[in-house]
Amino acid sequence: MERLYQPDFSSIFGARYANAFIYGQIDSLIWPIFSDIGRSDALKKLLELKNKDGHNYFYHRQISLEDEKVELFSSDITYGLVQAMNLQRSYGITNEDAISVVKKEPDLFKAILSFDLNSNVISEIKTIENQIPVVGVVIYPSFIKLDINNPNNQNLNALINYCKDNDYFVKIDIGNMNFQENHPEYTTYDKIKAFLSNNSDIIIILSGLDFSGDFMLYYQLLKLYNNLWIEIEPRCFGGMTPTSCFKQIFSLKGFIQNTWHRITIGSATPTLEIAQMKRGLLEATEVLNFSHKHILRTWAFRNVNRLNLINFKSEIEPNLFKPIKEINQINRIENNNELIIEYKLKLRSYAITQLLFLTDIIKEIFKRSLEENPDLKSGELFIRSYHTTTSLIINEHEYGNYLDLHYMFAEISSRDSAPFLHTVRALENRADFNHYDHELASTYGSRQLTLPIVDGRLEIGGRENLYILVTFGPRTFHIYIKIKLIKEK
Repeated sequence: MERLYQPDFSSIFGARYANAFIYGQIDSLIWPIFSDIGRSDALKKLLELKNKDGHNYFYHRQISLEDEKVELFSSDITYGLVQAMNLQRSYGITNEDAISVVKKEPDLFKAILSFDLNSNVISEIKTIENQIPVVGVVIYPSFIKLDINNPNNQNLNALINYCKDNDYFVKIDIGNMNFQENHPEYTTYDKIKAFLSNNSDIIIILSGLDFSGDFMLYYQLLKLYNNLWIEIEPRCFGGMTPTSCFKQIFSLKGFIQNTWHRITIGSATPTLEIAQMKRGLLEATEVLNFSHKHILRTWAFRNVNRLNLINFKSEIEPNLFKPIKEINQINRIENNNELIIEYKLKLRSYAITQLLFLTDIIKEIFKRSLEENPDLKSGELFIRSYHTTTSLIINEHEYGNYLDLHYMFAEISSRDSAPFLHTVRALENRADFNHYDHELASTYGSRQLTLPIVDGRLEIGGRENLYILVTFGPRTFHIYIKIKLIKEK
């Protein structure tokens, strides 16, 4: 359902991400622990660690790589991020453990690497890049006693700069794992805040938060730093089911509005099945309002696609979903008083109801006309829609406002039209059943707009932007544009 009512995300994330559904869903945290894959000595020691009651510190299900592939496929997950864990101890999960898994299925798995920051890691990461796809690195400050804000730590700074240059994210694990010698003073709120302030040009993902504990503390930082993302995974649960945890998180005032595009979801397989995380999200979002439900189901498992252009490919050519198909100049009339240039645009929507962003298209046509006629600086630009289920709208293009408008229109158009008379066979010998589409087009916006041209610019407000509401789609449709330029005597 979310695919049928999705917005034109190109006006938020750029043309490459216009259609979210051409990208696969991603499990952002998988530990490379499978019964049929060899293990490093460090990993063997990690799995042998037991507490005083004889229970394993690191619980894991006994599953094979084939079992994991079935779990991912059954949950409609396209990629899994396999994560290392370098704790600078005799136990952990080495990069070699991650490499062994990714090499088996490089189209399915990508690596999140972890390094001993007591040595230069750049040559090591370059060597690994030649073997497998890499998407990010993870550090564990509270276990390795790492001051992430130490300007003299050349190895850490070199790694951060390398990640910036290669579109790798940096994941910081807060350290909520039951290992001895954990030093939480290295991942305090102030430490993380300072790190974010000093590294505003790289994506930072916080992982390992406990909702019943430190989640609320670090959540405040999401409101301050746009480069901060948060990973939701089993350590967040704090005794809750996945569904309950998601419900609690989504009930936080402002959380969805601030972070729908900055969350990742990981299963921590083989700790938990990705199916349980997927079910939890679907059940928790079922009770949300239309816009929140749709936006979370669209992006929560897809956000990571936007973090690495090389390794996460679209399944369909993204250019297919450009709103504009053709721009044709159909007429040019000139006399002693004015110049009139007429265009017909062929556009495309790719959802049942979609609010398409027109500002850039209109400005490009306007710019082209003025460049061809630089001496003519006054007149008007006229826009006309031909269709009874479309409407031209002017409003602010703040992406939250845009999404609110889009989903409001989508929700209205999704209502049942059965009680209305516009359900009989139409004159074209087909069934019509789109009362609300016609109602939307008649109620909101206008079929035509006129914009003044003053001193070579469109006279519109600083926050005004142009949209066209298109219902009863996906469809191609046309709009007419006439630019009239006055010859001043």
